[in-house]
Amino acid sequence: MKALIAQRLSGLDALAADEVPAPTPGPNEVLIGVGAAGLHLADVAALSAERHPLPELPFIPGLEVAGLVAAVGAEVSSLKPGDRVAAFVDWGGLAEGAVASADLCALIPDGMAFPAAASLPVAYGGALLALRERARLVSGETILVLGAGGNAGLAAVEIARTLGARVIAVASGESRGSEALERGAHDVVDSSSRPLSESVSALTGSAGVDVIFDPVGGDAFEMALLTLANGGRVISSGFAGGRIPRINMSALYARDAELISANTPLTVKAVPALAQRALADTIAWAAGNHINPRVAAQFTLADVKAAFNYVKGRRNTGSVIVTIGKES
Repeated sequence: MKALIAQRLSGLDALAADEVPAPTPGPNEVLIGVGAAGLHLADVAALSAERHPLPELPFIPGLEVAGLVAAVGAEVSSLKPGDRVAAFVDWGGLAEGAVASADLCALIPDGMAFPAAASLPVAYGGALLALRERARLVSGETILVLGAGGNAGLAAVEIARTLGARVIAVASGESRGSEALERGAHDVVDSSSRPLSESVSALTGSAGVDVIFDPVGGDAFEMALLTLANGGRVISSGFAGGRIPRINMSALYARDAELISANTPLTVKAVPALAQRALADTIAWAAGNHINPRVAAQFTLADVKAAFNYVKGRRNTGSVIVTIGKES
């Protein structure tokens, strides 16, 4: 089978298309004929040895796929060859075939295209794991979503709204703010035009927010802490801004607040049952139009270096998808 594979973790130049043997699923695994795979900053960072733990070599990027089950392990009874699924994978998605745990797959309806399904596990399933399971966000609470001009932030906006929360989105620029409103945000603030704490105080009657979702890090995280209500929770889910934030323990202590990390790949490994539930829920919500995942850009396997450069540009307001096999 064809795969995008790196023999060393030295950046995009190390990635090349090659023919490799198709993987064999273990007893509790399935082999998926990949129709589409999602691409993320995590793939970029892993390929450059900037994400820990480092992946094993040789390395095939790709943490999420959608396609047809091609073969099942001896102990798998929940799936069969020909089933249409989306799945979390432990790397290996950028290939014609990828192995996934059967416990990390979920069936997708016939009307859902593989590119749309492949956009769900990491961004939407990850946001649901972070907000419902880690942050314990419940209906009626108020959440501040940072980076709501990017894919991870917009996914969190939709997930939080579906969970019944009041959503305040932070996005720079009118077009990105409009996108957040279209995705379900109740309010949008631009932290570049006014101190974030002042904007949130005005919107919440000085009460602050119950939860902060932060996929950005850096200055955004540091400013957002000042908007937190007493007993609030902060979910750190990445550093798309490029800088690890300084943690103001005084601000957390003054609010009796919690700081929680949400590393989606590690959470998926640690609690696969919750990950599968989150994926199944997001598929159902997408099928029912409760959430509206969007593909910002679509590439073929032959154009994958352009896809990586697109992701590195951090300009996508939807998923970046690599199509591999035939749609079915």
